[in-house]
Amino acid sequence: MALTRDRARACVERGVAEAQALGFKVAIAVVDDAGHLIVCDRMDGALWVTPEIARAKANAAAAFHATTLDLEERFAKRQLFADSVATLGDYQFVFGRGAVPLVEDGRIVGAVGVSGAVPADNDHTIADAAAGHPVLPRAH
Repeated sequence: MALTRDRARACVERGVAEAQALGFKVAIAVVDDAGHLIVCDRMDGALWVTPEIARAKANAAAAFHATTLDLEERFAKRQLFADSVATLGDYQFVFGRGAVPLVEDGRIVGAVGVSGAVPADNDHTIADAAAGHPVLPRAH
């Protein structure tokens, strides 16, 4: 099942509500399972670069079927690999905290990425809320 624009917008709205509750100004990007942008929103006052970072985080979560919190830990001792993958092909990946996959019927259909809530643990908290606190399918 494809990720709809309505679901992507609902994710952004949940994320904005969480960011406001925590006192942060962020950008939130939602991509489908192939990293194609569905929706991106930058809150007033968020840095101009945050949409690009949010999308790159979402790309990483969608591509690797994992939160970027998990990816950050997974690649911590493999920095050369992570740096190589980060600029692979036409996609940009950021493996820092702040993106969570979107799950529907046990399948990853996309991801939500967040940037702007320093420290990045807050990006992760906002992304998890935006994604609806999903239970991820077991890794392959």
